[in-house]
Amino acid sequence: MQNPGTGRTSLIAVVLGAALLLPACSVPDDEAPSTSLPTTSAPASTTEALPVVGPADFPVPPEARTQDAAGAEAFLRYWIDLLNRQRAIPAGQPLRDLGPECDECRRIANNYDEAAAAGNRYVGGEVSLVDVPPVMLDGTSAEFSFSARREPVSLVDSSGVVLEAQPDLAPRLFSGLGLEWSESTRSWTVTGFQLG
Repeated sequence: MQNPGTGRTSLIAVVLGAALLLPACSVPDDEAPSTSLPTTSAPASTTEALPVVGPADFPVPPEARTQDAAGAEAFLRYWIDLLNRQRAIPAGQPLRDLGPECDECRRIANNYDEAAAAGNRYVGGEVSLVDVPPVMLDGTSAEFSFSARREPVSLVDSSGVVLEAQPDLAPRLFSGLGLEWSESTRSWTVTGFQLG
């Protein structure tokens, strides 16, 4: 008959022997796991906030503010939307702000402002992109050759009398847009624009 104390002694010896064969893995106090849960505060921002460019209620979107082909194309699409928006108001200053060196931008902006000062408005004339081939990108400059559609447009006075009109649809205007990257605003600016 086996002595009960002998079985217990053998088991203890086996456990101690196994423990001696395992590598030591003590953790220094300064590397010990934390006993508290992490806080739920928001993570720190990894990028600085971009300054607002364009109208405060219709700013240039973040995707149009990268110095690459995707950013330049997003800016082109924003520019067309901005033209449509400002014509409907009408108000030209945002076009001057984004195209300070662009003669055609200033001409269009002046037309919008003169219409507003006279109490006139534009009816129709929406522009939409038809075909946008890849941009020609060269460091800080970008150039697009694209085609656009312009709906019929009229300039009317406050009583609705037509003062000027382009009654025909222009289904495919061969157009262009030149852009320059501005490091100070982290955005593209228009250097040249042609619609048709």
